[in-house]
Amino acid sequence: MSNTIVLKVAMMCGGCSGAVERVLSKMEGVDAFDVNLETQKVTVKGSVTQEEVIEKIAKTGKAVEPWAD
Repeated sequence: MSNTIVLKVAMMCGGCSGAVERVLSKMEGVDAFDVNLETQKVTVKGSVTQEEVIEKIAKTGKAVEPWAD
């Protein structure tokens, strides 16, 4: 089953977004992801849960929360 998870991640620079991209690229079950530094929006597609993705990104030290529509 494939989920689409949209999160707001506090990223200030290319290094911040790079750290998020690194952890997502190593995460099992992630098929694709998009990290937008300008909008601080991270979209993840794959067989992972929102909780797993939030936990993984939080380990980089970034503030992360579900995207409010």
